[in-house]
Amino acid sequence: MIEDSITTHLLDKPPHLIGSINDYSIADIEWIAGQFQITGPIAVAEFPGRGNINLHTYEVRAGEREYLLQKVNSDVFTMPYRVMNSMGSSIRAQGAALAVGKGDPLWVPIELVPTRKGNEFLDLTDEHGWSVWRLMIRIPNSACYKSLGEVENRASQLKLAEEVGRGLAIYSDLTSSIDPKKIEGSLPGYRDTPLYYNQFHSVMACNRTLDQAEDLLPNDPVLRKSTRQHFLVALSDDLYAARKSDPELAPFIQLVEEREPFAMGLWVALEDGRIRHTLIHGDTKIENFLFCAETGRVKALVDLDTIMPFTWLADWGDLQRSMVNVAGEKERDHSKVLVDRDVYESVAKGFLESAQEVTDAEVSMMVFAVQAITLELGLRFLTDYLRGDTYFRLSEGDPPDLNKVRAIVQLTLYRRLVEFGPEAEQRLRAYRSG
Repeated sequence: MIEDSITTHLLDKPPHLIGSINDYSIADIEWIAGQFQITGPIAVAEFPGRGNINLHTYEVRAGEREYLLQKVNSDVFTMPYRVMNSMGSSIRAQGAALAVGKGDPLWVPIELVPTRKGNEFLDLTDEHGWSVWRLMIRIPNSACYKSLGEVENRASQLKLAEEVGRGLAIYSDLTSSIDPKKIEGSLPGYRDTPLYYNQFHSVMACNRTLDQAEDLLPNDPVLRKSTRQHFLVALSDDLYAARKSDPELAPFIQLVEEREPFAMGLWVALEDGRIRHTLIHGDTKIENFLFCAETGRVKALVDLDTIMPFTWLADWGDLQRSMVNVAGEKERDHSKVLVDRDVYESVAKGFLESAQEVTDAEVSMMVFAVQAITLELGLRFLTDYLRGDTYFRLSEGDPPDLNKVRAIVQLTLYRRLVEFGPEAEQRLRAYRSG
């Protein structure tokens, strides 16, 4: 623990804190935390709830206040300034909308603590690599969940699902004032269905060099540089042939090929002006929502790293896809991959009864969007398995066919969602008219 205040003079940056290091001592983290405008004795500890992306996340206590300190993972987010600029735009828009009475007064946007120099983030980047840090006030009296299964009874699960849907509506409304043209996505190529299909076609053609894949590569130089490796097969000839000719995969490869025009539906609707370009969160799983620990009411949407311009229907589709999958993403028994229809309806109820900024044309595509986003994820897992697991990398102990299993689960879920489609339209109709 070190004594610190915003008026205390700190020594210059320790010489070993170069941009490329990833192994920090407690003293290092205390020094970094001390570069922000916090007062009182500083104590830090590793945050037990850190995810797979933001590996350097720490609990910070200064005086009587609690904070979260994070380093932006530049291995994943290779343009961390984009991450922080988009995050700042989202936070400011939420605050401005709440100030004029929009949304829910109980909603609590993330609050960034400025650095001593008044910046929104601490930039320790140097010639050795990226090192971008942010300090956030920890939202008090909050509960979070990794899945509905953490809630004991069915009624409480459905109520929580409704709150998740309401939270997405609140967040989307509060950020609707942002001009999406002014936001640069932090992950070039993310949610780009045409790009994903071009990668699939390149891998199916067994392209191994950029010259071979040239006709399928994007023209935009930033997008090309960020995604070009995912157009290429990284497996040996024998293993690639075995994966591509796997009879269990054959019907799913055919499904992906046949449904390409369907998968483009959101893009077509954006291009012809039927739906709006909006800001999206990009990762609307239940664990990124915070709820009041006492009332269960949704109060925040966190993890603002994947903000980008697209359509809110993508956030909606991904949320429902993740919420209604009864079997989870690694189930090998395809008969267990089912749609939890009551959860689907609860999420829809929470969203449609709260959303203010949506259009009729967008609402009419809600059922479709869940199907399309599920198909897209199945396509991504399938392509990655066929090229050699270069994007969804396997961890130690993972089975070598994990991405195959994930692909089959998502594509099976897509089929179940299509079967459920007419009933889903009927269930949503009551909330649309309301």
